[in-house]
Amino acid sequence: MRQEEKSQKTVLHITPHLGGGVGSVLLNYLAKAKVNSDFRHDVLSLEYANEKACRASKTTGFALADKMSSDHERLLSKISKADVVLIHWWNHPLLYAFLVREILPPASIIFWSHISGFHAPYVFNKPALHYPDLFVFTSPLSLDVPEVKQLPDERQKILRVIWSTGGIEHTAAVQTKPHAGFNVGYIGTVDYGKLHPHFLKMSSNIAIPDVHFIVCGGPSEKQLQEQAGQYGGAARFTFTGQINNINDFLEIFDVFGYPLAPYHYGTCEQSLGECMAAGIPPVVLANRTESLIVENGVSGIVTSDEDAYTQAIERLYHNPDLRQQLAGNARKAAQKTYSLDMMVNRWEDIFNEALRFPKTPRQWTGSRQGKNVSAANIFIESLGTYGREFKNSLTARNEKSRKAALDNIKQLYSSSQLWRANTRGTANHYSLFFPKDNNLKIWRDMATA
Repeated sequence: MRQEEKSQKTVLHITPHLGGGVGSVLLNYLAKAKVNSDFRHDVLSLEYANEKACRASKTTGFALADKMSSDHERLLSKISKADVVLIHWWNHPLLYAFLVREILPPASIIFWSHISGFHAPYVFNKPALHYPDLFVFTSPLSLDVPEVKQLPDERQKILRVIWSTGGIEHTAAVQTKPHAGFNVGYIGTVDYGKLHPHFLKMSSNIAIPDVHFIVCGGPSEKQLQEQAGQYGGAARFTFTGQINNINDFLEIFDVFGYPLAPYHYGTCEQSLGECMAAGIPPVVLANRTESLIVENGVSGIVTSDEDAYTQAIERLYHNPDLRQQLAGNARKAAQKTYSLDMMVNRWEDIFNEALRFPKTPRQWTGSRQGKNVSAANIFIESLGTYGREFKNSLTARNEKSRKAALDNIKQLYSSSQLWRANTRGTANHYSLFFPKDNNLKIWRDMATA
């Protein structure tokens, strides 16, 4: 081994799983950092590492181990030996079980949050915000989350922002191919935890005679395909499921229709950046994240409501010159915002900053900590202030109090489709990993009732 390799400092990445959008960001980062970084990178996944990640480990040359949630002893040993530990953070049952139950050996710890933090159950809480040496957000929007704004001055000083991107080089050269009809494309999570619940209705209301909606992604594409029957079905909608090469579809998109739910948890919206880089003008709703990324009337159209969304797509259909103008501006905006080189350079600065912190042990500072904390209480810890009614249902002294707490939980579930998701830090998600916990079962069944 070369002397320069021996002297490299080690960054240990810990991620709940290695797949999907966050996985793509991390894998592309590691490939770029291989030649641009002063650090050596190792990756531990608590759950799975998908096939793409395993291939990347061999081709890029980083150490990778998955299913680490079953071997906390080895995980703690790896942490103790690393120079910097970067935890890719969001509300995942295995990550919270590790943080709440274990005392970490002396280490320099960074959290990189991959959620906005505005919508439960993907929220920030006080113990998590006080846990690391540096807490890094993927979007400046997170600085406005109440739990963040209420932090004392000394914790405000450890907050940083690094925009998350997997890069857009692979789509920047896309050119539109001639095709029949007018294609409104969507690439991303096909599930009402992210997609607007009226997506099919909004799309069907678009008065364009030869319009076709191409919806790429999963995991609930079959459910939406079945529902699309009442809105024109196969005549208007194509659901592809997961795709290997998005460029094949970007080449035939006329507009990128990206109406997300107002409660969605995303921050940097990689698929939106990829489509903008390809010169596909986006039409979005005026949620916080999309409004930050798309400049209305310049790099796309930001719409105020469902009717405005349909009207915007109709307007672009009838105005090809406007489409071309927005397309050119979208390419320029994406190249600036989604720069992988910029992200790598920012992380070099953060890692060097983290090296200056003395290594210290860590223990969760919530209401519960230690190896014997139940899965139900770990779930409650993850929710911060939103865990109050779940806790009340456990500690109720009589049936009347318990029923009141459960009724309040039902109201919470009705406030957002996110609470009913199979993942996303819900009771259903926690019950999947901790199936023997009866309280989680009760809360899970309430969400599906």
